[in-house]
Amino acid sequence: MLLSIRRLLAYGVDFVLLAMVLIGLQMSVYAMTSGFPFDRFDHGYEIEWWVLATMSLPVWLYFILCERLFQKTAGKKLLALKVTDRTGSNINVAQALARTAVRLLPWELTHAIVLVPEPWWSVEEPGNLYLIYIPNALLLLYIAALFWNRGAKSIHDGLAGTRVTRAKQATPPQSFAE
Repeated sequence: MLLSIRRLLAYGVDFVLLAMVLIGLQMSVYAMTSGFPFDRFDHGYEIEWWVLATMSLPVWLYFILCERLFQKTAGKKLLALKVTDRTGSNINVAQALARTAVRLLPWELTHAIVLVPEPWWSVEEPGNLYLIYIPNALLLLYIAALFWNRGAKSIHDGLAGTRVTRAKQATPPQSFAE
């Protein structure tokens, strides 16, 4: 159970870090351009493309590159976790891509449901409100699988052939006096 909680905390750290950076960049663009892109977008699909380009793509790249190249994201590093394949080796590009696609599926579905065909905030009563239960149910399923497998695997790990384990801590150097 402790590994499950560590993984959820690591994901939370990554989420907060990414949100601060990416929302900060979006706000900077908005301020520097006096309202772009929202003063020019008329349809939900336009906002969805903006979200894909400025939020989803950087987040996908962050997870794929960090887990493929370093076996960890900033959150996993902070909580001493690493991603490996079933043999304990680095994951390959296909595994990193599959893992990220499945993990972020609820997030991407939420964007699409809220923004397309028209953003919920621009219509009196969105017709697809019930669809928001799908990504929420997926999140609950992912978390249940994580706890069921004692933190080693969630749905995205099983489908990608990966697992998350504790990273070995480097032993501090011995002093010469000892």
